[in-house]
Amino acid sequence: MDFKERLALSGDKFPAILFPMLKNSYIAIFFIVSVSMLPHIATASTVARVEAPPPVNVNGEAHAAKPMPKMFPTARTIKITLALDASAANGAAVTLGKTWQGSLPEPDKIAVILGYDRGEWHIRGDRLRKRFTDTAVNPSSAGPRMLVARVRLDPDGMPVNVTFSSDGQPVLFAGLEADALLSWLDPRGWESVRVTARGGASNVFAEVRYIADGSLLIMR
Repeated sequence: MDFKERLALSGDKFPAILFPMLKNSYIAIFFIVSVSMLPHIATASTVARVEAPPPVNVNGEAHAAKPMPKMFPTARTIKITLALDASAANGAAVTLGKTWQGSLPEPDKIAVILGYDRGEWHIRGDRLRKRFTDTAVNPSSAGPRMLVARVRLDPDGMPVNVTFSSDGQPVLFAGLEADALLSWLDPRGWESVRVTARGGASNVFAEVRYIADGSLLIMR
């Protein structure tokens, strides 16, 4: 094909010689957009994971804590996880709120506690005046157990909805009003995540993860 033929218009009235150039341009644009999105993708999920050391004896407890991850403006979900190798005699808990020193909790600094105690999941808040337990009866509680809370946030970071699940099944806390629950799970005043292992519990960890809403655009 000579130069004149290569300059001939295509069926779409567009110079055919430009198609290879446009193809390369699309590739370059896709590469630039992809690279520019990497920092946003990397920060789309921020996580703090805390592992508790095993208690020195079956009657003791052990703690570990970390600062809360920074909540970014596009965060719309908080995923809180508590896991342990459970038995009918041990327990574990994850505490969210202000930082404190020592092993005994300071009620005015605690927003919420999610825990496991000898076969039952439980939740406490509002200065720890009352504990609410899971309505499901699970006598065969030995083995790995995990509680997951998913808190949905509005654009201001305020919780608007929460669901709990364990081993793929929903968890409900009897007698707990939705308004109280959402106030306990408001992350805007949280500073630390603390995990506790009790009664010889092993493989105890807690994790708090902020997840952003997002979409993927592919250009070809």
